[in-house]
Amino acid sequence: MVFWDQIVDVLRESMLAYAQVCNGNLGYGILIVTFLARLALLPLGLRLARLAQAHQQAMQKIQPELDALRRTYQRNPRRLAEETRRVMARAGVSPLSAAGGIGLIQFPIFLALYAAVRQVAGIGGRFLWVRDISKPEAIVAALATLFTVAAAASGSSGSAPNRSIMLILSAVVTAVALSKMAAGIGLYWGLSSLFGAVQGLVIQRR
Repeated sequence: MVFWDQIVDVLRESMLAYAQVCNGNLGYGILIVTFLARLALLPLGLRLARLAQAHQQAMQKIQPELDALRRTYQRNPRRLAEETRRVMARAGVSPLSAAGGIGLIQFPIFLALYAAVRQVAGIGGRFLWVRDISKPEAIVAALATLFTVAAAASGSSGSAPNRSIMLILSAVVTAVALSKMAAGIGLYWGLSSLFGAVQGLVIQRR
Protein backbone atom coordinates (compact mmCIF):
# COMPACT_ATOMS: atom_id res chain seq x y z
CA MET A 1 0.00 0.00 0.00
CA VAL A 2 1.30 3.45 -0.93
CA PHE A 3 0.23 5.12 2.33
CA TRP A 4 1.83 2.38 4.42
CA ASP A 5 5.08 2.62 2.46
CA GLN A 6 5.08 6.38 2.98
CA ILE A 7 4.78 6.03 6.74
CA VAL A 8 7.62 3.50 6.87
CA ASP A 9 9.72 5.73 4.62
CA VAL A 10 9.17 8.75 6.87
CA LEU A 11 10.20 6.79 9.95
CA ARG A 12 13.23 5.29 8.21
CA GLU A 13 14.39 8.66 6.87
CA SER A 14 13.92 10.17 10.32
CA MET A 15 16.20 7.51 11.78
CA LEU A 16 18.79 8.16 9.12
CA ALA A 17 18.55 11.93 9.70
CA TYR A 18 19.05 11.62 13.45
CA ALA A 19 21.89 9.20 12.80
CA GLN A 20 23.64 11.86 10.74
CA VAL A 21 23.35 14.28 13.64
CA CYS A 22 25.02 11.60 15.81
CA ASN A 23 28.04 11.17 13.53
CA GLY A 24 26.27 8.65 11.31
CA ASN A 25 25.55 6.19 14.13
CA LEU A 26 22.41 4.31 13.13
CA GLY A 27 21.92 2.87 16.61
CA TYR A 28 21.30 6.35 17.99
CA GLY A 29 18.94 7.08 15.10
CA ILE A 30 16.87 4.01 15.96
CA LEU A 31 16.77 4.88 19.66
CA ILE A 32 15.86 8.55 19.14
CA VAL A 33 12.96 7.89 16.76
CA THR A 34 11.71 5.01 18.92
CA PHE A 35 11.86 7.25 21.98
CA LEU A 36 9.97 10.09 20.28
CA ALA A 37 7.32 7.74 18.89
CA ARG A 38 6.76 6.04 22.23
CA LEU A 39 6.70 9.38 24.02
CA ALA A 40 4.02 10.65 21.61
CA LEU A 41 1.93 7.52 22.22
CA LEU A 42 2.43 7.50 25.99
CA PRO A 43 -0.72 9.54 26.86
CA LEU A 44 -2.85 7.16 24.79
CA GLY A 45 -1.10 4.18 26.32
CA LEU A 46 -1.79 5.44 29.84
CA ARG A 47 -5.43 6.03 28.95
CA LEU A 48 -5.78 2.51 27.57
CA ALA A 49 -4.09 1.03 30.62
CA ARG A 50 -6.48 2.88 32.94
CA LEU A 51 -9.48 1.66 30.96
CA ALA A 52 -8.21 -1.91 31.06
CA GLN A 53 -7.57 -1.64 34.79
CA ALA A 54 -11.06 -0.25 35.47
CA HIS A 55 -12.63 -3.04 33.42
CA GLN A 56 -10.61 -5.67 35.27
CA GLN A 57 -11.63 -4.27 38.66
CA ALA A 58 -15.29 -4.21 37.65
CA MET A 59 -15.07 -7.83 36.51
CA GLN A 60 -13.45 -8.84 39.79
CA LYS A 61 -16.39 -7.38 41.73
CA ILE A 62 -18.96 -9.50 39.91
CA GLN A 63 -16.76 -12.59 39.56
CA PRO A 64 -18.25 -14.40 42.59
CA GLU A 65 -21.73 -13.95 41.13
CA LEU A 66 -20.58 -15.19 37.72
CA ASP A 67 -18.96 -18.24 39.32
CA ALA A 68 -22.24 -19.01 41.10
CA LEU A 69 -24.11 -18.79 37.80
CA ARG A 70 -21.69 -21.23 36.19
CA ARG A 71 -22.30 -23.75 38.94
CA THR A 72 -26.07 -23.28 38.78
CA TYR A 73 -26.47 -23.43 34.99
CA GLN A 74 -23.54 -25.63 34.01
CA ARG A 75 -25.94 -27.91 32.12
CA ASN A 76 -27.79 -25.07 30.46
CA PRO A 77 -25.37 -22.94 28.39
CA ARG A 78 -28.11 -20.80 26.91
CA ARG A 79 -29.53 -19.83 30.29
CA LEU A 80 -26.00 -19.27 31.59
CA ALA A 81 -25.32 -16.82 28.77
CA GLU A 82 -28.57 -14.97 29.43
CA GLU A 83 -27.97 -14.68 33.16
CA THR A 84 -24.38 -13.64 32.62
CA ARG A 85 -25.45 -10.84 30.28
CA ARG A 86 -28.03 -9.74 32.84
CA VAL A 87 -25.48 -9.54 35.64
CA MET A 88 -22.96 -7.65 33.51
CA ALA A 89 -25.64 -5.22 32.27
CA ARG A 90 -26.76 -4.53 35.83
CA ALA A 91 -23.16 -3.84 36.86
CA GLY A 92 -22.55 -1.71 33.77
CA VAL A 93 -19.72 -3.93 32.62
CA SER A 94 -19.07 -4.71 28.96
CA PRO A 95 -17.90 -8.21 27.96
CA LEU A 96 -14.99 -6.57 26.15
CA SER A 97 -12.84 -3.74 27.46
CA ALA A 98 -13.02 -0.48 25.51
CA ALA A 99 -9.23 -0.39 25.71
CA GLY A 100 -9.00 -3.28 23.25
CA GLY A 101 -10.78 -1.45 20.45
CA ILE A 102 -8.98 1.84 21.01
CA GLY A 103 -5.68 0.01 21.30
CA LEU A 104 -5.94 -1.05 17.67
CA ILE A 105 -5.01 2.53 16.80
CA GLN A 106 -1.50 1.95 18.09
CA PHE A 107 -0.93 -1.34 16.32
CA PRO A 108 -0.26 0.00 12.78
CA ILE A 109 2.13 2.59 14.20
CA PHE A 110 4.15 -0.06 16.02
CA LEU A 111 4.23 -2.22 12.90
CA ALA A 112 5.45 0.67 10.76
CA LEU A 113 8.08 1.58 13.34
CA TYR A 114 9.27 -2.04 13.49
CA ALA A 115 9.45 -2.21 9.68
CA ALA A 116 11.53 0.97 9.57
CA VAL A 117 13.85 -0.32 12.30
CA ARG A 118 14.41 -3.55 10.38
CA GLN A 119 15.44 -1.62 7.28
CA VAL A 120 17.82 0.68 9.16
CA ALA A 121 19.28 -2.13 11.27
CA GLY A 122 19.96 -4.07 8.08
CA ILE A 123 22.41 -1.39 6.98
CA GLY A 124 24.68 -2.29 9.88
CA GLY A 125 27.34 -0.32 11.69
CA ARG A 126 28.78 0.02 15.19
CA PHE A 127 26.90 1.16 18.28
CA LEU A 128 28.74 1.48 21.58
CA TRP A 129 30.09 -2.06 22.23
CA VAL A 130 28.06 -3.61 19.40
CA ARG A 131 30.24 -4.23 16.37
CA ASP A 132 27.40 -4.56 13.88
CA ILE A 133 23.74 -3.74 14.62
CA SER A 134 22.67 -5.86 11.66
CA LYS A 135 23.69 -9.02 13.56
CA PRO A 136 22.48 -10.54 16.85
CA GLU A 137 24.23 -9.38 20.02
CA ALA A 138 23.94 -11.20 23.33
CA ILE A 139 24.08 -8.24 25.73
CA VAL A 140 21.48 -6.27 23.77
CA ALA A 141 19.21 -9.33 23.71
CA ALA A 142 19.67 -9.85 27.46
CA LEU A 143 18.88 -6.21 28.31
CA ALA A 144 15.84 -6.18 26.03
CA THR A 145 14.61 -9.41 27.65
CA LEU A 146 15.06 -7.89 31.11
CA PHE A 147 13.04 -4.80 30.14
CA THR A 148 10.36 -6.98 28.56
CA VAL A 149 9.96 -9.00 31.75
CA ALA A 150 9.84 -5.77 33.77
CA ALA A 151 7.09 -4.43 31.51
CA ALA A 152 5.13 -7.67 31.83
CA ALA A 153 5.54 -7.66 35.61
CA SER A 154 4.42 -4.05 36.00
CA GLY A 155 1.30 -4.60 33.94
CA SER A 156 0.27 -8.09 35.02
CA SER A 157 -2.14 -9.24 37.69
CA GLY A 158 -3.72 -12.44 38.87
CA SER A 159 -2.61 -15.30 41.04
CA ALA A 160 1.09 -15.72 41.83
CA PRO A 161 1.52 -19.08 39.97
CA ASN A 162 -0.12 -17.78 36.79
CA ARG A 163 1.85 -14.56 36.99
CA SER A 164 5.13 -16.42 37.39
CA ILE A 165 4.38 -18.68 34.43
CA MET A 166 3.55 -15.67 32.27
CA LEU A 167 6.78 -13.90 33.20
CA ILE A 168 8.88 -17.00 32.51
CA LEU A 169 7.24 -17.52 29.13
CA SER A 170 7.74 -13.85 28.28
CA ALA A 171 11.43 -14.09 29.15
CA VAL A 172 11.99 -17.30 27.17
CA VAL A 173 10.12 -16.15 24.05
CA THR A 174 11.84 -12.77 24.03
CA ALA A 175 15.32 -14.20 24.60
CA VAL A 176 14.93 -16.81 21.86
CA ALA A 177 13.51 -14.30 19.37
CA LEU A 178 16.14 -11.63 19.97
CA SER A 179 18.99 -14.14 19.89
CA LYS A 180 18.24 -14.50 16.17
CA MET A 181 17.42 -10.88 15.37
CA ALA A 182 19.61 -7.92 14.52
CA ALA A 183 20.93 -5.93 17.47
CA GLY A 184 19.26 -2.84 16.00
CA ILE A 185 15.88 -4.51 16.49
CA GLY A 186 16.94 -5.40 20.03
CA LEU A 187 17.58 -1.70 20.71
CA TYR A 188 14.07 -0.84 19.54
CA TRP A 189 12.55 -3.75 21.44
CA GLY A 190 14.36 -2.91 24.67
CA LEU A 191 13.47 0.79 24.64
CA SER A 192 9.84 0.03 23.81
CA SER A 193 9.69 -2.46 26.68
CA LEU A 194 11.25 0.10 29.01
CA PHE A 195 8.44 2.51 28.13
CA GLY A 196 5.96 -0.26 28.84
CA ALA A 197 7.50 -0.87 32.26
CA VAL A 198 7.36 2.83 33.14
CA GLN A 199 3.75 3.00 31.97
CA GLY A 200 2.82 0.04 34.15
CA LEU A 201 4.51 1.58 37.21
CA VAL A 202 2.68 4.88 36.67
CA ILE A 203 -0.66 3.08 36.53
CA GLN A 204 0.12 1.07 39.67
CA ARG A 205 1.08 4.16 41.66
CA ARG A 206 -2.15 5.91 40.67
